[in-house]
Amino acid sequence: MKKSHIIAGAAAVYILIMAVGGAAYYYVQQEQKIQQEAKLSEETLREKEKTPEELEREAQRAKEEELRRQEEAREKAAEEVREKKKREIKDNVIAETVGSVTYYKHKWPKKPDPGVYLRPFLIEGKEKCILAYDVYYYYHISDPLQTAWIKGDHLDIVAGGQTTTVAFDPSKLNKHMASDAEWLSESYSLNANKAVVDAFKRILSVGGGYIVYYKSGGKSRRHDLSAVETKRIREIMELYEILAEE
Repeated sequence: MKKSHIIAGAAAVYILIMAVGGAAYYYVQQEQKIQQEAKLSEETLREKEKTPEELEREAQRAKEEELRRQEEAREKAAEEVREKKKREIKDNVIAETVGSVTYYKHKWPKKPDPGVYLRPFLIEGKEKCILAYDVYYYYHISDPLQTAWIKGDHLDIVAGGQTTTVAFDPSKLNKHMASDAEWLSESYSLNANKAVVDAFKRILSVGGGYIVYYKSGGKSRRHDLSAVETKRIREIMELYEILAEE
């Protein structure tokens, strides 16, 4: 057999194989297309066959799912705001941990200008967070008011036209006097009850107020809260609300 005949025969076989392969590929593609169209037609038919009640239930489920996603987004945004606020406040306070309890306080001078001061702070334990406060009275012999020892048994917190009175147990009064009697201090530490918490809120609502530390039938000392003191009350209150929710 001539070489040219062999080549021609091989070419014919190759063309035949390609034709058969192409036909098979086309058949498979068409079959898949038919199956996909049949599936879509079946799904469309099922959609058309749904009752109004089924369609209403599906719409309700879709609405509930959308509301759930929106609520999750709001909660996430609120949590991010709380975490940011918590970090900002913690940057302004001193955290001191004793055992399993952490105290959050601002840094106050031990020897401020003569007068009485309201100093809120937080006590965070394993299970709860407590809002507390110090009442700190400081006197120096150079003070023109010359109130010296007051040994107070009451504190009035005045803000927004309302007065909250706190009664102290004199047996829990902390007293200190310098060795040269140049200065002295008195202080009480208490947990804030609802009345005091409400008084703090009024201070923040109106942007200030004043306190009066006194002994019934004796001496007294008044102090107008400064902008810094009001800001610190706000920070402690905000941190308290954040930690109490955790």
